[in-house]
Amino acid sequence: MCPSKNSPPKNDQSENGKQNRKSFIRKLTFRRSMGKLERSSMEESAISRFSRNFSLRNIKRKEDDDRTSKEIDGIPSNAVDCEGEDYVYKEPMSVMQIHQLIQKGHLLEAFRNISALEKELLAARGAKKFDDNPKEYIVRAKDVNMLYDSVSKEIQHIAEEILDLPKGDTQVLTSLVALIEEEEKTHAGAANIAVPSEPASCLGLARNWRELWEKTVAESVKARVLKVPVPFKADNSPWLAMHLEHLERRITQDLLTVKHWLQKSFPQHYNVCDTYLNAFHEALSFHLQGILEGNSSLGYNEYYTLLDWIINRYSSEVFLGHPDLKPEMKTEELPSLLTPGLLAKLKNDCINSVKQKTRNCFENILMLEMKEKWESEEQPDAPQSQYHSSLSLDIQTLIGEHMKTSGNISKKLETAVLEVNLKELIEFIPCFGKAFLEWDKVNDPPQSVSFMVTYMNSFLDLRMGLQENLKVSCKELEKTLDNEMLEWRKYFLNKLRLKTKPMFKKILSQEWILSGATLDSVIMRMLLVVEEFFKQLSHLKSSMCTDFLNEVHKYVVKEYITQTLKSKGRIKPGKRKDISKIMAQDATAIHNTMRHLGSSFNWLQLAIPYIATIIGEKKKNKIKDYIASLSDSYPDIRKEHILAILALRGLSRNKRNSIVDCMAMEELQVERNRTLFAEIELQTTVQCF
Repeated sequence: MCPSKNSPPKNDQSENGKQNRKSFIRKLTFRRSMGKLERSSMEESAISRFSRNFSLRNIKRKEDDDRTSKEIDGIPSNAVDCEGEDYVYKEPMSVMQIHQLIQKGHLLEAFRNISALEKELLAARGAKKFDDNPKEYIVRAKDVNMLYDSVSKEIQHIAEEILDLPKGDTQVLTSLVALIEEEEKTHAGAANIAVPSEPASCLGLARNWRELWEKTVAESVKARVLKVPVPFKADNSPWLAMHLEHLERRITQDLLTVKHWLQKSFPQHYNVCDTYLNAFHEALSFHLQGILEGNSSLGYNEYYTLLDWIINRYSSEVFLGHPDLKPEMKTEELPSLLTPGLLAKLKNDCINSVKQKTRNCFENILMLEMKEKWESEEQPDAPQSQYHSSLSLDIQTLIGEHMKTSGNISKKLETAVLEVNLKELIEFIPCFGKAFLEWDKVNDPPQSVSFMVTYMNSFLDLRMGLQENLKVSCKELEKTLDNEMLEWRKYFLNKLRLKTKPMFKKILSQEWILSGATLDSVIMRMLLVVEEFFKQLSHLKSSMCTDFLNEVHKYVVKEYITQTLKSKGRIKPGKRKDISKIMAQDATAIHNTMRHLGSSFNWLQLAIPYIATIIGEKKKNKIKDYIASLSDSYPDIRKEHILAILALRGLSRNKRNSIVDCMAMEELQVERNRTLFAEIELQTTVQCF
């Protein structure tokens, strides 16, 4: 030990007496001051009377300048610095003096005095000086502990506001590090012993100020994150995107401060950059969890924004991975901002929001079509002779935006979002068709067929657009579109049937016979209705238009034959030739008209002429040959159809049965789109005319 210049000689008994007296006076003064403080604080220790928040303004005073003098604001300095050795104290300051040191921000010197008090008190306890008065030991131990707590609070205060200190002032940081290092050295032997809650049992134990600093950093960072302003959540405002942008700016500035300033004042083993990076990461995780729990009704845009920010932006070069933060800020080992369960819930909530968003958009599309088109009297535009609407483009744009946004987050999310969109579309198409057909039934407007053609074109465009532009292929969607097209085609044919049925009923009537082979014949009037009705269908896409017209062609031939055979009437011999001729002429008119319109069902051409030939044939042997040819051309013909034709010809029951019995009526496989007689149902009543 380095001797003090005021130390008395060991052999001078008088001097020893004087020294002992001074020590006694000091202790007496200490005890008196303690008694006064105890009475005024109602069982609080003396130091608690002086405890309060200290400003950084006082903390920032440079300790080195103050230590050059022997007295600090009237407080004598009892420390003697022996070069090359630890500080040695002749006697520690009083509690009040140490407290004033803490108030002035001289934490290192305050710690040395507290440590000296602590050692003196422990030595006295070891010498059993407090056996007769244990209360005195408890009071003095509590004073020491409260002084340590005051220093701890100052360390916390520095850690809380350190990021806001002037960047050029490193004195506070170096003093803080020196304080932590000296405390760890002083209590090195008790570093791993937990500090008990009883103050009297805390003496001699490590204060763990480095852990306190780390914990305070984490808490202060969390507070800084929570202070970042949250914009007003107005309708459709990007409040969350703005808030995340504010967070980025605040955290980036703080991390740059840590990298370029703070870490230079701390030893490398403090890992300052890692400490702050992890603190901000945990604070953000806590904050985002609070946003999710406190906003149960986040919108579609908020979910996408938050997921994209967490998965893509957070660790990218625009934020934590920015070159200005490298290489000190190591983001590679950071865990996800959200737990796997919470992240999965966020994705699921996002998918549900997409589902609701898509459903709302489809409902809006339907409402707009109703108000702006169905209820108006305007005809749809027909560029390039085809009716179009924005229906297909609107749906493709909606699905495309969802796929792009979700695809930027993850391929798995994109797949899930696409499935939701397609499911909603599959449900929307029949709802749209049902709403339109119900509206048409009630109103029967003249432009209904135009709208029908427009929407059928749109659905065809939708199928092609999803496949070619978005690379989406869905068998269920294609099946739904096909079924809807079929329903609309049936609806159209039914409207045509209602208009033409009265004319078909006149076949074989006296009016039909008298007007045959004239421009005003029954069949010509019927074909004019078909042509007029089909003008709108000409705006259909080519492939769909041909299919539609083929069905119309088939309907006309089938209805003609049905009306001819269903009565089971017998044509008198004198009328057979005329009726056969009119039927042949009608068949030619039907074929020429349908071919002119664009039908490709040429296989229907011979059906009516065969029946006309059988009716007009006099030789019964040839009738059998014509029946055979008819059966070969239309293998779906049944026995009852042949019997009806022969009955119309006027053959007796026995002759009809003999002809049919001689024929080999085999069940042949017929192509689905080449059925004719199989769709004709006959009645059983027979009448003559």
